Amino acid sequence: MQNQYDLKRYAVLYVDDEEKALKYFEKTFGDEFRILTANNAADGLKIIEQRGEEIGVLLSDQRMPGEKGVQLLERARQLRPRLVRMMVTAYADYDVTVEAVNLGSIFRYISKPIQVDDVRNTLHRAMEFYILQQERDDLLREKLSVLQNLLITDRVMGLGVVAAGLNQHLHQPLRAVHAFLDLTPGRLGQQNFVLDRLREATFWRDFHGHVVQQSSRIAELLGELQSAAGAEHKIDSAAVIQTVIEQLRSAFTAKGIELKFEPTGPLPSLQVNRPSFEKMLHLLLQTELALLPTGAHVTLSAQTAAEAADAGSLHLTLTDNGPGLSSDVLRSVFDPFYTQADAGTEGPGLTLMGAFLLAYHHGGRITSPRTAKGLILDILLPAVAPAPLAPAESSREFITNVLMNDVLWERLLPNG
Repeated sequence: MQNQYDLKRYAVLYVDDEEKALKYFEKTFGDEFRILTANNAADGLKIIEQRGEEIGVLLSDQRMPGEKGVQLLERARQLRPRLVRMMVTAYADYDVTVEAVNLGSIFRYISKPIQVDDVRNTLHRAMEFYILQQERDDLLREKLSVLQNLLITDRVMGLGVVAAGLNQHLHQPLRAVHAFLDLTPGRLGQQNFVLDRLREATFWRDFHGHVVQQSSRIAELLGELQSAAGAEHKIDSAAVIQTVIEQLRSAFTAKGIELKFEPTGPLPSLQVNRPSFEKMLHLLLQTELALLPTGAHVTLSAQTAAEAADAGSLHLTLTDNGPGLSSDVLRSVFDPFYTQADAGTEGPGLTLMGAFLLAYHHGGRITSPRTAKGLILDILLPAVAPAPLAPAESSREFITNVLMNDVLWERLLPNG
């Protein structure tokens, strides 16, 4: 019966200190399998490190000078857990073999002198088992990719629906969400799933807890922004900015980050709600605090815009010498599978999105020019915010811009 699997898709690595044994093995099984050989454990391990993706089955003689076969098999297990491992051993090594089997280090053992038909059948079963593992893992990755895409899509649109509900309290929230989505270059990329971890029941319990926590924090932030919005009064923008800078300076100093405020000329007074303006500045600077390493520099420059379309507006430019924005900024907000400890629910993505919502609430905008290094955020706030769009018009614009924006979804969805 013809085998349904391509047995040469992955290689068989045979490690033995006897050169004749290696040549005999390759000559005997080379027509059916792709054979790699090494004459000691160190060379065998080096091949696994360099070409591990190519190898499906590892056979090792137990008795070799230096490192023994059982030690090689255990180290191979740590490097490539899916690798099918087998030991070639004499009867005198029976106790060692039994221990290796009990510890789960080997698939099975082969006695010396080897019996060709027995070894051939064993290699067939071992390679088929490895290929089945790979196919099962590929199927699991495919299902997870579909799930990830669905969850990201659901969160993007869900955020849009929630933001639409804030129209009575925050102006232009949907435009802010869309601008934030368009912020970072490149695609989110596929999450690097550890498949063995996914098979544990505790993973899905922890995953559910993370999703609930992440969603709660998003809802909490939107509630904070809603509370910050209120009556507008004329404020001295320079004085307010300086106050916020001083409030956060100690946190920057504690992390070893230099924070500077550089106003140019007199700054315009703004007709805004002071708590929400202060909140926007706090969120922008907290984003920098979360993103930057020790030794970095942050500068917030301010001036009165002179360009015709924005004349009289407050023009803030936030710059740093850090690594800049990555796709992780979006992923930390929109991808529920993104659970890295250093980008938890308080990560920079969420605080930055909050700053976008407040900037657009005041009739302003935030843009980020593409730079080779560092982050640049340009914030423009009009002296007097224009009348907000009608909620229906704003919602319709969001649905059009998001659902019909193929480039946006291509970046957001790892498998878009």
